[in-house]
Amino acid sequence: MKAQTLRIWNRQYLAPALISAIITLFITLFISYEQAEQHKQLQQRDLKTKARQLSEWLDINYSIINNVLIDLEKLSNQCSEEILFDMRSIMFNVAPVVEMGIIDADGQLICTSWKKHEKPIFVTPPPSQLGLRFLGPVNVEYMKQPAFVLARSLKQGGEVNALVRISWLKNQLQNRSSELGFTGLIHSDTGRPIIMNGPYARPQSGLKLPIDQPKVVEAEFNNGLEQVAAYSPLITFPELSVVISDEKQIIFGDQRNLSIQGIALCLSVWFLLTLLFQYLIVYLSDSAHLLKKAIKHGEFFNLYQPLIKASDKQIMGVEVLMRWQHPAEGLKNPVTFIPEAEEKGFINKMTSQQLKNCYDELRPILLSHPDFIVTINISSNHLLDAKSVRELIHYKTLIPNLVLEVTEDVLVDGEDDRIQKAFIKLTAASIEIAIDDFGTGYCGLHYLGQLPVKYLKADKCFIASIGTDSINSHILEMIVSLAKKLDLITIAEGVETPHQVAHLDKLGIEIHQGWHYSRAIPAHELLQLIKISEQRSKRDIEIEEEATC
Repeated sequence: MKAQTLRIWNRQYLAPALISAIITLFITLFISYEQAEQHKQLQQRDLKTKARQLSEWLDINYSIINNVLIDLEKLSNQCSEEILFDMRSIMFNVAPVVEMGIIDADGQLICTSWKKHEKPIFVTPPPSQLGLRFLGPVNVEYMKQPAFVLARSLKQGGEVNALVRISWLKNQLQNRSSELGFTGLIHSDTGRPIIMNGPYARPQSGLKLPIDQPKVVEAEFNNGLEQVAAYSPLITFPELSVVISDEKQIIFGDQRNLSIQGIALCLSVWFLLTLLFQYLIVYLSDSAHLLKKAIKHGEFFNLYQPLIKASDKQIMGVEVLMRWQHPAEGLKNPVTFIPEAEEKGFINKMTSQQLKNCYDELRPILLSHPDFIVTINISSNHLLDAKSVRELIHYKTLIPNLVLEVTEDVLVDGEDDRIQKAFIKLTAASIEIAIDDFGTGYCGLHYLGQLPVKYLKADKCFIASIGTDSINSHILEMIVSLAKKLDLITIAEGVETPHQVAHLDKLGIEIHQGWHYSRAIPAHELLQLIKISEQRSKRDIEIEEEATC
């Protein structure tokens, strides 16, 4: 009892709790992973946005400088006081520019925004390439610091240029990453750093050069750290790209720790899943649900146990027995589900299926042997249901020798008007009744005269007592005597030995049923058994006729 209670407790409480815990764990891991991925994508997008914003800011300033240089192209390459004044005026309106200059076609710096050089300073001859170009960093001697040069070549030769403070660029790169990260301006083709704020490093994988579009790289860098870097090339100078990088852990954070809200959510999910699985287990194990499902899926099937005519030991009929092929528990005995089916109100539907299967499977026998007896067990549930009564009467037209087996308690319940009316309708349809397990209950003898009872089935306990001093052996004799007086036919159930057969023959019991002759078998085996029995009987007759001759 304790073991059974423990199994029930495990099935109803422990199993749902464990299953819920496993599912909750997977849900938690999945949500954590999704949250981490979303956070990761958000941070990558944020880093990419910072790099793009910085490159756009530089492009804006470089575009302004480019427009200034375009205006200077219109000026003469002669450094008059008026031109110098215009250069200084333009320079003061453009914060990044610290100096502007004009170089002639021979590569001589003839003047700057500060002054005209009486003795031109030779520099690199300007290329014939038109458009804005970038040089640097270069050292400016009088500034004692490096600077970047933005220049445009003149159509008539020479160039105009502007010097951009490196300090200005560095100011734009500040506060873009942590102390472990870096921000910089690099060469798009080679990845070579041009100006840096922080300890620059390159990814060991994932960065494909040249950098021609914005991208984010997450990898181990050559400084040995796991870092994330966002690259954004400039539009004004595609050969330059902004890079912003930081340590991976700083950007993405530690996603392994659950918050208090997360823990509370996981516990809530676990609790709700446990309740749900408890409900499902109770529902799925509920007999009503299982029976309803079994009917729907056709899990009930028929077996047939032969009724043997005592005089010639030939098969004269069958008792139709219902079995349940449970998908998980296998073959189930009727005692485990018939009482429950009657209580839950499913027995009528099950019998309906049983009758249909019986007719379909035994049709060859019924066509060739119209007097073949087919007994079906019914209960008071069938008699109380008008639809079931009509169905039994209908199958009487298909199975001419249909016999309904009822137990003695059903006859006692005959005091109910509905049951009496049902018996009247069955009698009118010429359906005969067999009293099952006769002698084990109480049956008023007057019912045997009032109802179309034709058969008394002596319970197997009386057959088993044959050859013993048990009182049951005497009761069997009384049943046989009673049946003869009432002109009823006796059927002996549970015949298992030749000794029992001999005794039953001596008592004059007309029909035998039991494992001595055959167990309950499927329809195809029954058909084969009948065929063999008829062939044997035919040979016996032929042998007798030859002996007589």
